[in-house]
Amino acid sequence: MGAVVDELSTGGVDIVALGLAWARATPAVVLVPAFGLKAVPAPARTVFALALAASIFPAVTPIAPLGTTPWGLLAFAEFVRGIPIALAAAIPLWAATMAGGVVDALRGSNDQVSVPTVEGRATPLGVPLSILACTLFLATGGPSRVAMALATRPLDGHPFLAAAHDITGGIELAVAIAAPLLAAAIVIEIAAALIARASTPAQIHALLAPVRALGLLAVLALVFERLSGALERVVASAP
Repeated sequence: MGAVVDELSTGGVDIVALGLAWARATPAVVLVPAFGLKAVPAPARTVFALALAASIFPAVTPIAPLGTTPWGLLAFAEFVRGIPIALAAAIPLWAATMAGGVVDALRGSNDQVSVPTVEGRATPLGVPLSILACTLFLATGGPSRVAMALATRPLDGHPFLAAAHDITGGIELAVAIAAPLLAAAIVIEIAAALIARASTPAQIHALLAPVRALGLLAVLALVFERLSGALERVVASAP
């Protein structure tokens, strides 16, 4: 390791600045679903974070003088500085997963699936929407935007307040993406209630349940192009 450090120093690479940049880039690699999550082994993600750091480390300026602050404390501070940027990039992708969960909840599906590219257990529609959002993120140059933000964006205010703001915005985004389905669900529920009332005393609730689910899926198919376009615009502007 000492020989590697000496060789890098001889080649003009500031190993200290590279380590600080790696600490700042690590949250993005850990939190952004498009970077693989559990589908990519931890050592591979570490190497990816190092490669991302290598592209930005000349621009990384520590928030305290190197001579007066331990390197470990500086690395932790840079890690914290990277969290809001990582959340800003990750939340639109998580919002797509949440929107899929909203649709599944409206159609009465309680199924959950576990896939490596989605943290936790997602719903059946949450997984494809998450993959769609990750594809849009990569296709629109998301990694380069993350690198630029890590290299140039200063941290104004408290990082945890910025993180809370990003999370709140993500919830609002998920509801906004699913808004057409929410409106359609209300209309379908009202129509089903009127049909059930008109057919009394016949009990057709068991028949109407799958019809409601199919109606929501039909509405999703009709608005999918606009939904994916809106998602693309949001993803392309993050972080």
